[in-house]
Amino acid sequence: MRGMFYGWKLAGLALLVIGLVSGPVWSGVGVWVKALEMQFGWSRAQLTGAFSLAQLEGSILGPLLGYLIDRLGPRRMVFIGLVITGLGFVLFSRTNNLLTFYVSYGLIMLGTAAGSWLPLMTVVNRWFIRKRGLAMAVAAEGSPLGGLLLLPVLAWAVTPSHFGWSTTALWIGIVFLALAFPVSRFIRERPEGYGERPDGDPSPNASMSQIEVVRTLPRDIGSRDEPDFTASQAIRTNAFWLITFGHAFSSMLFATLTVHLIPMLSDRGLSLQSSANVFSAMMGVAAVFQLIGGYVGDRMETRVAIAVFGFIQAAGFTIAVFTESMPMAILFAVLFGAGFGGRNPLTVAIRAEYFGPNAFATITGISSAPMYLFMLAAPLFAAFIFDTQGSYLIAWLILGGLGSMSGVLFLLAKKPL
Repeated sequence: MRGMFYGWKLAGLALLVIGLVSGPVWSGVGVWVKALEMQFGWSRAQLTGAFSLAQLEGSILGPLLGYLIDRLGPRRMVFIGLVITGLGFVLFSRTNNLLTFYVSYGLIMLGTAAGSWLPLMTVVNRWFIRKRGLAMAVAAEGSPLGGLLLLPVLAWAVTPSHFGWSTTALWIGIVFLALAFPVSRFIRERPEGYGERPDGDPSPNASMSQIEVVRTLPRDIGSRDEPDFTASQAIRTNAFWLITFGHAFSSMLFATLTVHLIPMLSDRGLSLQSSANVFSAMMGVAAVFQLIGGYVGDRMETRVAIAVFGFIQAAGFTIAVFTESMPMAILFAVLFGAGFGGRNPLTVAIRAEYFGPNAFATITGISSAPMYLFMLAAPLFAAFIFDTQGSYLIAWLILGGLGSMSGVLFLLAKKPL
């Protein structure tokens, strides 16, 4: 009797690792910003600068990381990335000046880029075809669940009356260093190397040994007439650039929220813990809608589904700047969470659907370069407007309008022939 298809185990592993990264790294940016602001008195622009420089780093290194994942394999990259993340948090715990903060946060973001989302999604992409949307949705659940479950704990831990931000950062670093090797050992690169087929279909070579299977299978076997674009072929299509900038316009909204939502709500009278709880609620809604998005994406045209969720996300983002009560905060959390969660796995899956699995990491890495630049500029722009005007309103309305363009671009992104 066959056990559970290993692809689903990999999707679960991806969920776990992405969740552990999401809580303290992505969802937790606002908590770190507020904690450092309270201790050192640095401005929002100075603090946001570390996050923005990390996005510049991602823009420059994204294509290289994608190439390395395709060449060295996701297993090695996950190990290397988690070690770098752990060392980054250990250095971050020693922060007493802006330079140390910037360097340590750069290491953290480099490590998470190399060792979490992209290599793990690359593995899941290789193990599924028909059920790819749902599998990627399950794996991507780690992002909202990390925010939902770990962000309130982080906000509690960094409070000076509990552990404080420095001790908390040190222990997070130790956890990542301890997990790097065992997590990487669970990763299996391709189903064909283990006598399996994508989606758990029966293998035509079931009687052959694992070594024989690896020797006799070409690199792209099991593709079942999937597209097989190289990176150079993909970037010459209109769809590649429409997807690239559509993803960039939507991702910059989440990047802005991760930095500024908690400080913005705190400025309006909510405690750090209550502000973190609003962010956590948003991620809880996103967790539900990621599964809905994966289900919808397997049953209707992917670009249309992404467009609908993108419009909902932009509406939720715009509402955030008018939030002055808990009912408004809940409305924001529901709308943005639904839009962000629904589109999140589909913006990854559409690249595999349009361009195939063999150069997936390289293509996604190249596509991420403009996205990181937008994620650099948007939070920094919001911080500049706040520091000069004392309000986020103008920045929020401009970014919300640009974010709505994401849906338009995805609607135009038809599958290349």
